[in-house]
Amino acid sequence: MTVVVLHRRSLGELPYGEWLGGDAIVVDSSTTAADSASATAELAVLSLASNTHVTALVALHPDDQIRAGALRDRLGLAGQTRDEAVVGADAIRAADLLGAAGVPVVPRAPAATIPDLYRAAHTWGYPLVVRRRRGPERAVVAGLADETELRAFARGGLAEGDTAATAGLTVEPATTGPRHHGPGNPATDAALAALPAVPGHPFEVEAVQDALGTWRVDTVRYTGDTADARHLVGAQARQLESAEAV
Repeated sequence: MTVVVLHRRSLGELPYGEWLGGDAIVVDSSTTAADSASATAELAVLSLASNTHVTALVALHPDDQIRAGALRDRLGLAGQTRDEAVVGADAIRAADLLGAAGVPVVPRAPAATIPDLYRAAHTWGYPLVVRRRRGPERAVVAGLADETELRAFARGGLAEGDTAATAGLTVEPATTGPRHHGPGNPATDAALAALPAVPGHPFEVEAVQDALGTWRVDTVRYTGDTADARHLVGAQARQLESAEAV
Protein backbone atom coordinates (compact mmCIF):
# COMPACT_ATOMS: atom_id res chain seq x y z
CA MET A 1 0.00 0.00 0.00
CA THR A 2 1.42 3.36 -1.05
CA VAL A 3 -0.42 6.41 0.21
CA VAL A 4 0.26 9.87 -1.19
CA VAL A 5 -0.41 12.73 1.23
CA LEU A 6 -1.06 16.32 0.23
CA HIS A 7 0.30 18.32 3.16
CA ARG A 8 0.21 22.04 3.96
CA ARG A 9 2.91 23.47 6.19
CA SER A 10 0.24 25.44 8.07
CA LEU A 11 -0.93 22.13 9.59
CA GLY A 12 2.43 21.71 11.31
CA GLU A 13 4.61 18.62 11.38
CA LEU A 14 2.47 15.47 11.25
CA PRO A 15 3.87 11.90 11.51
CA TYR A 16 2.14 10.47 8.45
CA GLY A 17 4.70 7.70 8.08
CA GLU A 18 4.16 6.56 11.67
CA TRP A 19 0.39 6.66 11.32
CA LEU A 20 0.46 4.76 8.00
CA GLY A 21 3.16 2.24 8.81
CA GLY A 22 5.87 3.97 6.79
CA ASP A 23 3.99 3.82 3.49
CA ALA A 24 3.42 7.54 3.04
CA ILE A 25 4.82 9.79 0.33
CA VAL A 26 4.26 13.42 1.34
CA VAL A 27 3.74 16.08 -1.32
CA ASP A 28 3.91 19.71 -0.20
CA SER A 29 0.73 21.42 -1.39
CA SER A 30 1.43 24.74 0.34
CA THR A 31 0.92 27.82 -1.80
CA THR A 32 1.59 31.52 -1.60
CA ALA A 33 -0.34 34.45 -3.00
CA ALA A 34 1.99 34.40 -5.98
CA ASP A 35 1.39 30.75 -6.88
CA SER A 36 -2.12 30.13 -5.53
CA ALA A 37 -3.24 28.83 -8.93
CA SER A 38 -0.20 26.56 -9.35
CA ALA A 39 -0.70 22.94 -10.34
CA THR A 40 2.67 21.90 -8.88
CA ALA A 41 1.19 19.51 -6.32
CA GLU A 42 -1.11 17.86 -8.85
CA LEU A 43 1.74 17.38 -11.32
CA ALA A 44 3.92 15.91 -8.58
CA VAL A 45 1.23 13.37 -7.65
CA LEU A 46 0.63 12.41 -11.29
CA SER A 47 4.37 11.97 -11.78
CA LEU A 48 4.57 9.70 -8.74
CA ALA A 49 1.59 7.68 -9.94
CA SER A 50 3.29 7.09 -13.31
CA ASN A 51 6.08 5.17 -11.55
CA THR A 52 4.46 3.97 -8.33
CA HIS A 53 1.27 2.04 -7.61
CA VAL A 54 -0.60 4.61 -5.55
CA THR A 55 -3.39 3.03 -3.51
CA ALA A 56 -4.85 6.03 -1.71
CA LEU A 57 -4.65 9.79 -1.51
CA VAL A 58 -4.90 11.70 1.78
CA ALA A 59 -5.55 15.42 2.24
CA LEU A 60 -6.50 17.20 5.45
CA HIS A 61 -6.48 20.90 4.62
CA PRO A 62 -9.74 22.48 3.35
CA ASP A 63 -7.95 24.07 0.39
CA ASP A 64 -6.76 20.65 -0.81
CA GLN A 65 -10.11 18.87 -0.87
CA ILE A 66 -11.14 19.64 -4.44
CA ARG A 67 -7.72 18.98 -5.93
CA ALA A 68 -7.47 15.71 -3.99
CA GLY A 69 -10.89 14.65 -5.25
CA ALA A 70 -9.93 15.48 -8.82
CA LEU A 71 -6.74 13.44 -8.46
CA ARG A 72 -8.68 10.46 -7.11
CA ASP A 73 -11.01 10.70 -10.08
CA ARG A 74 -8.07 10.90 -12.49
CA LEU A 75 -6.20 7.98 -10.92
CA GLY A 76 -9.25 5.81 -10.26
CA LEU A 77 -8.75 5.84 -6.49
CA ALA A 78 -11.46 5.16 -3.94
CA GLY A 79 -12.50 7.95 -1.62
CA GLN A 80 -14.04 11.37 -1.90
CA THR A 81 -14.60 12.51 -5.49
CA ARG A 82 -14.19 16.02 -6.81
CA ASP A 83 -17.95 16.55 -6.97
CA GLU A 84 -18.32 15.42 -3.35
CA ALA A 85 -15.52 17.73 -2.25
CA VAL A 86 -17.06 20.74 -3.99
CA VAL A 87 -20.13 20.43 -1.74
CA GLY A 88 -18.01 21.24 1.31
CA ALA A 89 -16.26 24.17 -0.36
CA ASP A 90 -18.82 25.90 -2.59
CA ALA A 91 -21.85 27.63 -1.06
CA ILE A 92 -23.94 27.51 -4.25
CA ARG A 93 -23.23 23.84 -4.90
CA ALA A 94 -24.14 22.93 -1.32
CA ALA A 95 -27.36 24.95 -1.47
CA ASP A 96 -28.34 23.34 -4.78
CA LEU A 97 -27.76 19.82 -3.45
CA LEU A 98 -29.61 20.41 -0.19
CA GLY A 99 -32.45 22.31 -1.84
CA ALA A 100 -32.99 19.44 -4.28
CA ALA A 101 -33.23 17.10 -1.28
CA GLY A 102 -35.94 19.25 0.27
CA VAL A 103 -33.73 20.79 2.97
CA PRO A 104 -34.60 24.46 3.69
CA VAL A 105 -31.61 26.66 2.85
CA VAL A 106 -30.79 30.35 2.99
CA PRO A 107 -31.58 31.74 -0.47
CA ARG A 108 -28.47 32.90 -2.32
CA ALA A 109 -27.30 33.41 -5.85
CA PRO A 110 -24.01 33.84 -7.68
CA ALA A 111 -22.94 37.47 -7.94
CA ALA A 112 -20.99 37.36 -11.17
CA THR A 113 -22.04 40.83 -12.32
CA ILE A 114 -23.46 44.01 -10.84
CA PRO A 115 -26.85 43.29 -12.50
CA ASP A 116 -26.94 40.13 -10.37
CA LEU A 117 -26.96 42.36 -7.29
CA TYR A 118 -29.86 44.42 -8.63
CA ARG A 119 -31.80 41.24 -9.38
CA ALA A 120 -31.18 40.07 -5.82
CA ALA A 121 -32.45 43.39 -4.46
CA HIS A 122 -35.57 43.11 -6.60
CA THR A 123 -36.17 39.52 -5.46
CA TRP A 124 -35.35 39.75 -1.76
CA GLY A 125 -35.16 43.44 -0.93
CA TYR A 126 -32.57 44.97 1.39
CA PRO A 127 -30.40 44.45 3.34
CA LEU A 128 -28.20 42.13 1.29
CA VAL A 129 -24.86 40.52 2.03
CA VAL A 130 -22.13 39.83 -0.53
CA ARG A 131 -19.84 36.98 0.50
CA ARG A 132 -17.08 34.80 -0.86
CA ARG A 133 -18.52 31.78 -2.60
CA ARG A 134 -15.78 29.45 -1.37
CA GLY A 135 -13.64 29.14 1.72
CA PRO A 136 -14.20 27.78 5.24
CA GLU A 137 -15.56 31.08 6.57
CA ARG A 138 -17.05 32.58 3.37
CA ALA A 139 -15.89 36.02 4.33
CA VAL A 140 -18.30 38.93 4.00
CA VAL A 141 -17.22 41.29 1.23
CA ALA A 142 -19.94 43.90 1.67
CA GLY A 143 -23.20 44.62 3.43
CA LEU A 144 -25.72 46.46 1.24
CA ALA A 145 -28.39 48.23 3.27
CA ASP A 146 -29.96 50.02 0.31
CA GLU A 147 -29.47 51.00 -3.31
CA THR A 148 -27.09 53.80 -2.34
CA GLU A 149 -24.72 51.27 -0.78
CA LEU A 150 -25.12 48.95 -3.75
CA ARG A 151 -24.08 51.76 -6.08
CA ALA A 152 -21.13 52.62 -3.85
CA PHE A 153 -20.05 48.98 -3.88
CA ALA A 154 -20.21 49.00 -7.67
CA ARG A 155 -18.18 52.20 -7.87
CA GLY A 156 -15.49 50.59 -5.75
CA GLY A 157 -14.03 49.01 -8.84
CA LEU A 158 -16.74 46.64 -10.06
CA ALA A 159 -17.81 47.52 -13.57
CA GLU A 160 -21.14 46.35 -14.92
CA GLY A 161 -20.63 43.14 -16.82
CA ASP A 162 -17.12 42.61 -15.40
CA THR A 163 -17.40 38.93 -14.55
CA ALA A 164 -13.73 38.68 -13.62
CA ALA A 165 -14.08 41.34 -10.93
CA THR A 166 -16.91 39.59 -9.13
CA ALA A 167 -16.01 35.96 -9.81
CA GLY A 168 -16.39 33.81 -6.73
CA LEU A 169 -18.99 35.97 -4.95
CA THR A 170 -22.53 35.29 -3.79
CA VAL A 171 -25.38 37.56 -2.75
CA GLU A 172 -28.08 36.73 -0.23
CA PRO A 173 -30.53 38.33 2.18
CA ALA A 174 -28.92 39.41 5.45
CA THR A 175 -29.75 36.98 8.27
CA THR A 176 -29.71 38.04 11.92
CA GLY A 177 -31.70 35.29 13.65
CA PRO A 178 -30.46 32.65 16.13
CA ARG A 179 -27.90 30.19 14.81
CA HIS A 180 -27.33 26.49 15.44
CA HIS A 181 -24.14 24.51 14.77
CA GLY A 182 -24.14 20.77 14.18
CA PRO A 183 -26.82 18.12 14.73
CA GLY A 184 -29.86 18.51 16.93
CA ASN A 185 -31.80 20.90 14.70
CA PRO A 186 -34.37 19.89 12.03
CA ALA A 187 -32.52 21.70 9.23
CA THR A 188 -29.01 20.60 10.18
CA ASP A 189 -30.09 17.00 10.77
CA ALA A 190 -31.76 16.90 7.35
CA ALA A 191 -28.66 18.40 5.76
CA LEU A 192 -26.27 15.94 7.39
CA ALA A 193 -28.46 13.08 6.15
CA ALA A 194 -28.41 14.46 2.59
CA LEU A 195 -24.70 15.28 2.34
CA PRO A 196 -22.26 12.71 0.90
CA ALA A 197 -20.83 10.69 3.79
CA VAL A 198 -17.22 9.74 3.03
CA PRO A 199 -14.98 8.45 5.86
CA GLY A 200 -12.28 10.93 6.77
CA HIS A 201 -14.09 13.95 5.31
CA PRO A 202 -16.30 15.48 8.04
CA PHE A 203 -18.80 18.23 7.30
CA GLU A 204 -20.07 20.84 9.74
CA VAL A 205 -23.49 22.38 9.11
CA GLU A 206 -24.82 25.66 10.48
CA ALA A 207 -28.44 26.84 10.32
CA VAL A 208 -30.06 30.21 10.96
CA GLN A 209 -33.66 30.96 11.88
CA ASP A 210 -35.40 33.35 9.51
CA ALA A 211 -37.97 36.03 10.36
CA LEU A 212 -40.83 33.52 10.02
CA GLY A 213 -39.25 31.05 12.44
CA THR A 214 -38.03 28.57 9.81
CA TRP A 215 -34.59 27.08 10.35
CA ARG A 216 -32.54 27.23 7.14
CA VAL A 217 -29.10 25.80 6.44
CA ASP A 218 -26.65 28.64 5.92
CA THR A 219 -23.23 27.01 5.81
CA VAL A 220 -21.74 23.64 4.95
CA ARG A 221 -18.03 23.37 5.52
CA TYR A 222 -15.37 20.67 5.59
CA THR A 223 -13.74 20.60 9.04
CA GLY A 224 -10.85 18.18 8.66
CA ASP A 225 -8.33 20.81 9.72
CA THR A 226 -9.93 20.96 13.19
CA ALA A 227 -10.68 17.25 13.69
CA ASP A 228 -8.40 14.48 14.98
CA ALA A 229 -5.75 14.30 12.25
CA ARG A 230 -4.62 10.73 12.94
CA HIS A 231 -8.17 9.42 12.73
CA LEU A 232 -8.87 11.25 9.46
CA VAL A 233 -5.61 10.11 7.87
CA GLY A 234 -6.39 6.51 8.73
CA ALA A 235 -9.95 6.77 7.45
CA GLN A 236 -8.90 8.32 4.13
CA ALA A 237 -6.08 5.83 3.64
CA ARG A 238 -8.39 2.86 4.21
CA GLN A 239 -10.73 3.82 1.38
CA LEU A 240 -9.17 1.08 -0.80
CA GLU A 241 -10.04 -1.55 1.79
CA SER A 242 -13.59 -0.20 2.05
CA ALA A 243 -14.04 -0.28 -1.71
CA GLU A 244 -12.78 -3.87 -1.97
CA ALA A 245 -15.17 -4.95 0.80
CA VAL A 246 -18.24 -3.70 -1.07
